[in-house]
Amino acid sequence: MDISEIKARLNSDINRVVEKLLPDGKRVGSEWEAGDTGGSSGKSLKVHMAGNKAGLWSDFASGESGDLISLWMACRGLGIGEALKEIKNWLGIKEPDFVGHKKSYVRPAKPKCSKPISVVRDYLTTERKISEEAITAYQVGEQDRTIVFPSKRDGELIFLKYLAVDRVNGKKKTWVSPDCEPCLFGWQAIPEAARAVTICEGELDAMTLWDYGYPALSVPFGGGKAGKHQWITTEFTNLDRFETIYLCFDQDSVGKESVIDLVDRLGMHRCRVVTLPRKDANQCRVDGLDKSHIDICFENSVFSSPEELKQASQYVGDVIESFYPTGDIEPGVQLPFKKLRGKVLFRAGELSLITGSTGSGKSQVLGQMCVSALVQGEKIVIASLEMSPKQTLKRMAKQISGLDKPHPDYLRFIHEFYQDKLFIFSLVGKSKVDRLLDAFEYARRRFGVTTFVIDSLMRLGVGVDDYKAQEATVYALTDFAINKNVHIHLVAHARKADTKAGFQTMTADDVKGTSEIASNAFNIIAISRDRKHEDKLKKAELKAGRGESVPELEELRDKPGVYLTVAKQRNGDWDGTIALWFDLKSYQYLEGSSQQAQAFLKYPPHLAET
Repeated sequence: MDISEIKARLNSDINRVVEKLLPDGKRVGSEWEAGDTGGSSGKSLKVHMAGNKAGLWSDFASGESGDLISLWMACRGLGIGEALKEIKNWLGIKEPDFVGHKKSYVRPAKPKCSKPISVVRDYLTTERKISEEAITAYQVGEQDRTIVFPSKRDGELIFLKYLAVDRVNGKKKTWVSPDCEPCLFGWQAIPEAARAVTICEGELDAMTLWDYGYPALSVPFGGGKAGKHQWITTEFTNLDRFETIYLCFDQDSVGKESVIDLVDRLGMHRCRVVTLPRKDANQCRVDGLDKSHIDICFENSVFSSPEELKQASQYVGDVIESFYPTGDIEPGVQLPFKKLRGKVLFRAGELSLITGSTGSGKSQVLGQMCVSALVQGEKIVIASLEMSPKQTLKRMAKQISGLDKPHPDYLRFIHEFYQDKLFIFSLVGKSKVDRLLDAFEYARRRFGVTTFVIDSLMRLGVGVDDYKAQEATVYALTDFAINKNVHIHLVAHARKADTKAGFQTMTADDVKGTSEIASNAFNIIAISRDRKHEDKLKKAELKAGRGESVPELEELRDKPGVYLTVAKQRNGDWDGTIALWFDLKSYQYLEGSSQQAQAFLKYPPHLAET
């Protein structure tokens, strides 16, 4: 929850806020009156309690004024960061409880550099037209004809980036400190009380914008998306304090790509896109554009609002791509079975149902799909509401390694791989769908998660016979998948099978609950388990184990015990059933009776394996 949302919560509870902060004050008409921010009685400090100005205050004796957050800061003597933490605690706002592998970063050693006094100073001030004041504000250094850009937060050195003044064959030479936390450059130059900030694509642009009167932060790895924006994970909460974030990126395709991703993740309601008359801010400075030109650009900045009504002709590129994809295969996540390669995909903007009767193995099959998706590059949140995080991760460790009992070093390697890729919503029991989707939104925006797993529908506080609630829940999940361009896997139980009819594979009609569950799903994967065959095989193997002759043993082993049916694929052309064999040691589902379990994530040969 960022500062805009926090302020709205405070305004909605304004009576409690003023009573807490100004306990000796009193209400007079539509205002709360007090003596000062120390809370004494009097009339010089007034807080508007209703109307368009609700939440605004002024101290006519001191000249201070602002909103309820600044009032909290003044009354409690806190900076913006500490005030927001205290306000969140008071309001009962907590970050979603995720279990994930936390990466350990190292802090860089203090660089052996000096204040720019020679070649670096000449390059910055003469060639790039950056002021001495900006160099000082951003604490930029000089070391062996190299510019040193320190990224600091709360006075602590977090990250270092270097730029050589001399170019090699006309190309810039840059490098960063290894194993350091990705950090925005320029926190040391941002005023403590600032409610607006600019994020740009380069360190020189940030310093230039400061000169123009717009204190700015620069991304650490340039424009683009995906891996370029790994800094969001560590900086997400640090940006909570800003009501407005100006995105001032290069006016090229890479810069525009960055803006689209950042608006989506930092919040459409507070991101304003700035369009400059040159490639970037520093080029504007070099070309002699004065502050008035840049002021106009910021005044004309726009919120990137969704345009829901579009002409069909705008989609021509997407349609051509669907017929003639630029890659080898259509974008999406493949299932972990060769028989389905190129036939079935889990695409962004879809809701998939995984269904089957109790004990059919639907959650285990979904676990194998997840480890395969992780290896394919997906980031996943699993809300396994029927199983503890330890049990979920234990089962997935067997599946991703292909082993019954992976060595501890292998397990550490697996969980290192999970870092920033796999997160667990650590609640076992029932969870309301709104609470779950709030957590999913947080994970999508902060960590860039692309796939979400819910196991299961009936753990979302929805009654077995409450068809209206089931319908509303599935609508909410579908809307989230479409609007956020992510994929949701939802486990849904199946109706009881007719045992008199003998073994049958599951279909879309077997999904338990309202018909709207299956109707709204883009894909339906049904898992069927032939228990009678399993019992026959177990008895035959017990006999063989006792040395008895069992002529039908191989025939029984060759017959599959599990069937996966693609009962629906709205955006695909294939449906049908494949046979699977369950391997008890690895918890993997195999495609043949003689197939051996394989590692999705192989242990590196150069590491000593016990």
